[in-house]
Amino acid sequence: MPFDFQSFAESIGLPSLEMPDFPAPERAPLRKPLHDARLGLFVSCGVRLKGDAPLAVTNDLTYRLVPCDAPSEILVLDHESPVRFFPDKDLAVAYPAERLDELAREGWIGSLAPQAVSMVGSISLYERLMSDTLPAVQREFEDQEVDLVLLVAFCPGCHRSVSLLSRGLEKQGLPTVTLVTVSQTAAAFKPPRAAFLDYPVGCPAGRPGDPEDQRAVLRAALALAERPIEESWAIHELPFTYEPDGSRRWEQVVEQLYRERYSVLASHTDDHRRRGDSLAGKEEDFVVRCNC
Repeated sequence: MPFDFQSFAESIGLPSLEMPDFPAPERAPLRKPLHDARLGLFVSCGVRLKGDAPLAVTNDLTYRLVPCDAPSEILVLDHESPVRFFPDKDLAVAYPAERLDELAREGWIGSLAPQAVSMVGSISLYERLMSDTLPAVQREFEDQEVDLVLLVAFCPGCHRSVSLLSRGLEKQGLPTVTLVTVSQTAAAFKPPRAAFLDYPVGCPAGRPGDPEDQRAVLRAALALAERPIEESWAIHELPFTYEPDGSRRWEQVVEQLYRERYSVLASHTDDHRRRGDSLAGKEEDFVVRCNC
């Protein structure tokens, strides 16, 4: 049974955000085989170059371009989620540029676009995200002649904004794959090709310190892009186990991380509830107006 983050959050008293139920999304076909395709990378962990302007904690609708060949020593992470514990140990679990470059060099994908698009995905201004940010992100990938975009959802809130962006990109004809670790949110927002990894929130691209696991996760996720688009929408669970013995000890680590930051998280969630856009019951209208 996947980790039920929503029930856990409610059990410790975190303010809950309403959960919409979006219709099945449109999917754009991948027009090249993976081994010929150029891959674009979008991440919501807020990675950036040290010299760039910081990203805000919540509702920052701007993004940063990050050279995919930039060494980790000159990168910083702006996302303040408790689960930054994992990328602080190994950035590749949330920003897998190095692993994707390795897949390109081995010929598994055609190439990796030179610049990743990075945001802090803790966003509830959904209308502006889709009307203002989405077209700009789309242009970034079009300028890099991308054939397929991999979107990496970091925190639970990121799963909402990243899913909407993936829906919008597909609506404009650009195929996507979205890595997720919170299955309930993915089931509600329905990113077009959802690759669910039953790992800790904060580890959407694999196990810290394990490059081979990370490459295997990415291969399995990206393979979804070649599946027939006539298939009914579904979340595709990737066949990996975080703990070698199959246990779920990692759930206790995630729970403790959130308990330690409870007051800050409650403040952020309350701010999203007060200032953010309501979506529940308005899904069809939102899809039409925001073109996703």
